[in-house]
Amino acid sequence: MSINELKSAWHEYDRKLQSTQVIHEKIITSMIKERSGTRFSVVKRNYMIGFSWMLVCLLAGCAILFGNPFDYNFKLQYVPIIIYIVCLVILLAAMVKHFAGLNSITINHHNLDVALKNIIKIYEQPQVFLKYTIIVFLFSQFILFPLSFLPKGIERLGLWPALGERLIPISISLLLFFIAYKLGAFKQRQVKKFKDDLSELEQLRAMSAELTTENPGS
Repeated sequence: MSINELKSAWHEYDRKLQSTQVIHEKIITSMIKERSGTRFSVVKRNYMIGFSWMLVCLLAGCAILFGNPFDYNFKLQYVPIIIYIVCLVILLAAMVKHFAGLNSITINHHNLDVALKNIIKIYEQPQVFLKYTIIVFLFSQFILFPLSFLPKGIERLGLWPALGERLIPISISLLLFFIAYKLGAFKQRQVKKFKDDLSELEQLRAMSAELTTENPGS
């Protein structure tokens, strides 16, 4: 076999190798895109479900505030439900903003890395104010709301027995919250999965670039 035939055969082999590499890259990218797209759809659906549930809770809070189903006698007893309503309004507004940002993102084969970075960026936006809002919300519901029934308890039992009675629901609520926290109920698992997808995509493209550098004759 002559030198020209060897060069021709080598170039043909190199061309096929590069074509195979491109095909593999497209297949893996498509797999990551499908996986991320499915997860992204679930995230947006969960946002809608969460928003709907919080809206129902807000309406229930307004009904309690204006309907007084618990027969409150003092204005101070309404403080927990007012805090509850204000916090829900803040959280709902944050959810709308967050969802609008996510909804503006489109995942496709050509912008997969950009889309994943934008999703992660939205998840990792500073949310110190929202964290304090959630803390105030939980404090109002776990502690202040049970204490709002204290006046009636004092009328029936006296001060110290009524306080002891109120400690029961407070303790149960705090215990359930602690268990849920330890079990990871409040962790953002989705953002880690999106980060894993982005890392996998970047590794794939780095390997592809390395192979292209090693085979410049294509």
